[in-house]
Parts: sequence; C-alpha cells; structure tokens
Amino acid sequence: MPDDSANSVRAALARGDLLAAYDGARAHTPPTPDLKYLEVLTLARLGDTARALRLYGEYGLEATGDVDALSLKARLLKDQAFSAGTLDRGKLSEACRLYASVFRRTRSSYPAINAAALAQMAARPRLAARLARAATHAVAAEGREDYFSHATLAEGRMILGDLAGARTALDQAICAPDADVGARSTTYLQFQRLISAIGASAEIEALLEPIRPPRVAMFCGNIFVADPQVEAPLAEAVRAAIADEQIGFAYGALAAGSDILIAEQLIAAGAEVHVVLPFAEADFLEQSVAPGGDEWLRRYAFCRSHAASVTVASNMSYVGEMGQFAYGSKVTMGMARLRARHLNGEAIQLAIVEERGQGTLSGTDIVAWGATGGRSVVVKGPPFTRPKMPPPPASSTVARGTYGLMFTDFPGFTTLDERVLPIFWEEVMGRAAVTLERYADVIRHGSTWGDALYVVFDSAAAAAAAALDLSDQFSKVNCQALGVPDGTAMRIALHYGATYSARDPLTGRPTYYGTEVSRTARIEPVTPGGSVYVTEPFAAVLEMEGGPRFLCSYVGRTALAKGYGVYPLYRLKRATGE
Repeated sequence: MPDDSANSVRAALARGDLLAAYDGARAHTPPTPDLKYLEVLTLARLGDTARALRLYGEYGLEATGDVDALSLKARLLKDQAFSAGTLDRGKLSEACRLYASVFRRTRSSYPAINAAALAQMAARPRLAARLARAATHAVAAEGREDYFSHATLAEGRMILGDLAGARTALDQAICAPDADVGARSTTYLQFQRLISAIGASAEIEALLEPIRPPRVAMFCGNIFVADPQVEAPLAEAVRAAIADEQIGFAYGALAAGSDILIAEQLIAAGAEVHVVLPFAEADFLEQSVAPGGDEWLRRYAFCRSHAASVTVASNMSYVGEMGQFAYGSKVTMGMARLRARHLNGEAIQLAIVEERGQGTLSGTDIVAWGATGGRSVVVKGPPFTRPKMPPPPASSTVARGTYGLMFTDFPGFTTLDERVLPIFWEEVMGRAAVTLERYADVIRHGSTWGDALYVVFDSAAAAAAAALDLSDQFSKVNCQALGVPDGTAMRIALHYGATYSARDPLTGRPTYYGTEVSRTARIEPVTPGGSVYVTEPFAAVLEMEGGPRFLCSYVGRTALAKGYGVYPLYRLKRATGE
C-alpha cells in the first residue's frame, strides 16, 4: 500500500497536479520515508517554502543521505532566495554551497548543475563554468538517457555559452519517455531564472520553447441549439486553437453549445478538463443544458465522465440571479490561473461567441478576463439559434450580493479565568477594533459575540488584507497575561460567496445571512490558531482580484466542522513573506 501511494503521488507530480500529489502524500498514516520526501517536494513545487523547510527538519530527511533528499534542502534555500520580493543573495550563496557540498559527497550531476546555475546567478562565472563542466562529465559517467540528464546537459552548455549544444540537448530531453509536464515545469522555471542572470535574447528565449509547460485555458461561450453545420467550422477552429496554443489543461462549465463543444475538442486532444459548475448541478442542468435538448444532455454526460474533476463553486440552489453565473465564471478563471501558476505556465481564455456576443454573459467574461491582464483566444460564430430558456425560479425581494466573508475565534476562550476576561477584551477584541477601523470603507457588516468576529467585506482582496493585518496584531497578544500557552492566537477563516442582506428582526441592524455564511463558519473551527484559512473559491477569486500581493498555499482536503463535508482549503499569506 505505501508503495502504491508513493507511485500515485509521483504520477500526480508527473502530470503537474500538485494538489492531488499533496493530498496523496498525506493520505497514508503513518507516512513512509518516501511519502515524507514527496510531501516536502510537493510543498516546494507549490511554493510553500516555509512549511516545506519545517517538515524537512521534522522528518529528518537530511539523515537519509539520499542525493534527492540532500538536494531538496538546497532547493528550498534557493526558493527562499527568490521568494522575498528581491533576490536574497545570501540565501542564494548558501544554497550554492550546499548543492556543491552534496555534489562532492555524491558525485551526482543533479546537485552539480544546480550549484553551477546558482553560481552563475550569484555573478561568479568562473565557478559556474567549472561546476557546469563537472555536471556534464557526471552525466556522461552516469550513462542515463532520461529527461533530466539531457536537461542537465542543456543547462550546462548554456552556462558555458554553447547555445547550439543546449538546443540539441533540450530537443533530446523533450523526446525522452519521462519528459512529463511536472519535469518540464520545474526545468522551465530554472531556465527562466538562469536566463535572468545570463541576459535574455531572442535566441536564448527560443531555447525554452520545447520545454514550455502546456497552457491552461478557461473556456466559455454562448449557448445555442445543436446544429452540425454550425458546429463543424467552430469545432475545427477550436481544434486549431488548442494545437496552436498547446493547451494541456482547461477549466469551464458545461452549458449547452459552446462550453460542451469546446470541452469535447479538449478531451479529443488529450487535454485534462476540469468542470466548474456555478451552483447545484441539478439546477445547472435544468437551466443551462436541458433547454438545448436531449443531445446536449448526452454530450454533457460524456464530457462530465471524462473530466479530471468536477467542482461546484457554490452548493446553493439557483435563485434566479445572473450574478450566480458570473460568480461561477470568476471562480473558474481564478482556478485556471492557480493551476497555471503551479505549472510556471500561462493561463489563457478560450471562448466561442457570435458576432453580436458582446452583450452576453460570455462577452462579459471576455471583458473580465482582459481587465485583469488575461489573453483571450476568441472563435467567432454566426448568429446562433438559442434554445427557449426556462423561466427562472421566483426570486426573493430580499437583497443579495457577493462578498468576502470572515469568521474568527480564539482557541480556549471558554476556559479563560473570569478575572482575565477584561484583559482579553482589551488585548484581543481591542486590537481587532483598531485594525478593522482602517477598513471601515470596505466593511459592510461587523459583529462580535464572545471571542468571535463576523465581518462582511466588499471584496475578497479587502477581506484578505484585513485578515492578514488582524493575524499580525493577534500574534502580539500577551498570552501570559491571559493564562494561555505562548503562541495561542486567533483562528481566521475566509470565504467568498453570495449572501442575503436584510435587517435583523431582533436588533433592527443590517445583517448578512445564507448558505455561504454557514460554510464560512464551518471552516473556522478547523483552522489552526494563528493561521488564515480560505476556501478554494476565495483563493480563485483572490487570484483575479488580489494581483501579486497575496499567495494561497494549499493545505489539503479538510473535513469541516459539524459534518459539513470535505473541501479543499488554502492558507493565506503575503506574497513577499512567510
């Protein structure tokens, strides 16, 4: 069983599915040494360097003496050097020395070429050249013909100024049987960093084309009635776009018409398709698939059965609001961008719209994608015949909106001595009040009860910024004065979703309630003290709203409180700090 688990994790890493790899690495209890190494490696590829370093030490991976485990520590130090916003040359040199030490100990080409690359980045060209020559000699001695052996030769030749030799080696690398997406992704990032040290040129940039990771597409489009004559040229254009853009992964819904047509072509091309539905599946089928007729229902079932995953952005029912579709699109866009970031690749949008499609929901999706810097590949169609859409369900007159939602709680509050409660009120709730005052213009609602906070923000980005500021302030709480263990800190949970807003019948004050509020409340109890945990929809929307300021690090599929279900959760942090 452990061997099977490790092989499953390796397979997920090979296809670039870092979330599945991480879940798989943590699934076996107790973890084997192999799974411990794979868990830390996956965290490194996810960019969660601080947690990876901590586990590396806790698991005692260095003591194994294995070249991969020894090199992993140097890789984490290298990642630290690049994660601080500006290049940390001290960490870079430390990583270089450690890689060189591992090479002297093991005579393996892998640590040698990494030490050479870091020496080049640290502006030590003579050391870089000496190590690059050592790495290429080591490859010859090892006698392997795998992807990383050829990639090592390419990197060494680039450092030595032999661009033609580097191109030949990369061409050979991409033809190796193990030239998988995960391997290409890590090599691509390494070469990008190396190029920044050597100096970019058109010739050097062209070297990377063979190993560029497949692109990730967010797909969308207009609904229309099935018509082979209309569909044939659209399908041909989509096939060409998939090939030209080298799309390997895609995220989208499966509405009748464009969505399903695009998904069919992606599946036929061997791309990995992830379905993201905006709300409950039965309602989505009724509103967006069934009106097109039985053929679209059959094709929906085919695409769904071939999907790598199916995500429901919100478990709520359809309540007759177009905003629910827009919410689903925004989450889908963010999920595509998160996957592209994990692959060190590019996310694009692939859409089918008719010439007059600017005023449609899909036209709005194209505008939204472009407004956040995304590139769209748009296939234009003739005027489509639209199916007769069902009437929406009777909608409530209660106002609704989509917001950032926050719940917080202080571990051990109920066990505090009565005499320290005034201290708690000042130390904890007082800090919260001062911090949130700075966000008054983006807070729609805020309330407390006991040790808890419930706050509603205009956006995911505002909620993220406030949560991190709160976390910073709560870390300064005087735990000794409260009589709690040092390090005890507030748990903070965030979600992004639609809520009702109305006046509380008891207090007469505005309040916000609904399914997504309940979901947020169930995340807070499973959040570790001092951390900010967020849902996948929040992480996806933040990828669209937050720009480079925030990072969401995957923490795994987690059972929420009170049997609410198992959901993927992320830990929020600032992009330039751990």
